[in-house]
Amino acid sequence: MKKILFLFSLFISVSALAQTIFSERHFSVHQEDMNSFLDLNDNYFGDIEFKSGGVVIDWIRIGGGDFNVRFVRYGDMNNWGIQTELSEYEGPNFWSRRNQQIEDFGPSFAGTSVFRQGDGSKHNIQQRWYLKVENPEQFMKAFKTFLKENKDVFGERWISVVGYTVGNPDGATHSVAMSGESWMELEQIRAKIFANGSAEKFLSSRGNVEDLHNVLHRRMRHYNNERNKTKTYDNMW
Repeated sequence: MKKILFLFSLFISVSALAQTIFSERHFSVHQEDMNSFLDLNDNYFGDIEFKSGGVVIDWIRIGGGDFNVRFVRYGDMNNWGIQTELSEYEGPNFWSRRNQQIEDFGPSFAGTSVFRQGDGSKHNIQQRWYLKVENPEQFMKAFKTFLKENKDVFGERWISVVGYTVGNPDGATHSVAMSGESWMELEQIRAKIFANGSAEKFLSSRGNVEDLHNVLHRRMRHYNNERNKTKTYDNMW
C-alpha cells in the first residue's frame, strides 16, 4: 500500500510536465576516440529534424565511476521520433559504427520531467544530485521555496528536477540538476546558500530524502531543431 501511495504521489508531482520524457544511457569512450565519436554523432543527429525534443551528450567529468559519457534522448511522449526520412540503412549503419567506438556500456534508465526553470545557454557545466525521495509533494514544495529565497543567488541558470520511472539509478527516485559557468562557480554558489541559512532550512523541510550521490557533467553536444538549423549544437547547453 505504501508503494502504491508513493507512486500516486510521484504521478501527481509530474503532472504539470507529464509529456516531457527522457531515456538515458551511460558508457565509456576512449579519450583519444572522443573527437571521432562526436563527429559521427554530428553527421547523424546534426542533420535530423526531431518531432520534439532532441539529444544531449555529456562528458562525465567527476563522479561517473567507470563511465565517462552520458547520452540522453528527450521529447514529448505524445510526439516522439524524427521528421526526417532516412533510408533503411542510415540508422542501423550509424548505430553500428557508433557502438564500435564505445569501450563499455553502462546503466540505462528513463523518466519524466517534474520541474524546470531558467536558461543555461551561457553554461556548459551541470551538477546533478541523485535522491531517494519519500514524499515528492513535500520535497517540491520545499524546493520551490528554496529557489524563491535564493533567486538573486541562482539568477537565470537552468535548474531541473526529474522523476525516474524505469531503472532508478542506484535506487534514486529523482534527481536535481543545476547549470553553472564552471565547477568552481558552482562551489561558490553552494557556499553562498549555506552561508545565508537557506540550505539548512531546505534540508529540514523537504521530508525524508536520502542523498545517494552526485556527478559533474560538461555538455559536449545538444542537438535539437533550433540548434541543428543554426549548427550551434557544439558545446551548447
